[in-house]
Amino acid sequence: MVPSAFTAFFAASAGVAGALIGLLFVAVSVAPAASGAEERLELDVRAGVAFSALTDTLVVSLFALIPGVNLGVPTLVTAIACFASCVALGIVLWRTRIIKNRGRKLSALVIQSLVFVFQFTVALPLINNAHDEGAVRTIAVLTVVFFLVGIARAWQLIGARDRGLVGILREAIHEHTAPAGVEDGHPEQRGGQ
Repeated sequence: MVPSAFTAFFAASAGVAGALIGLLFVAVSVAPAASGAEERLELDVRAGVAFSALTDTLVVSLFALIPGVNLGVPTLVTAIACFASCVALGIVLWRTRIIKNRGRKLSALVIQSLVFVFQFTVALPLINNAHDEGAVRTIAVLTVVFFLVGIARAWQLIGARDRGLVGILREAIHEHTAPAGVEDGHPEQRGGQ
């Protein structure tokens, strides 16, 4: 019952989500080995966040392609399941004292949880009016948002750690614009000094 204008989007989205989930499993398997409990837990949380975001996109996109299915119901159920996943990951982080930057990681989980709550609130009216183009458009936008979250977390899994793509780009720009004779923040020693 999804408006036909969105069929191509959800078909492409389902394919992309399936591919990204496969790549997520590869990223987890080739991620640098965790040497301690802290690193292992961080890896598990990042993988869990990415997996919940990408699973949301896959499930919603696949149900959107089934003729006659009201997209509101699977979107609502998926939002609840992914919200519960974020809460479980948050509890694990909260109980673990060994994680550095734990507050920042918890804040990111809270934000993602709130996006799942927003998805839930969008799905509710869609249950009553399956042809609500505005609600379907919002769900499509949320699908893109969850793709970005999943990709960002997968990027961190392959070794970028907390820097993320934006941090790496910022460092590269900083290194490129650093004055001549300055490496790693230290001026070159000249004249035997």
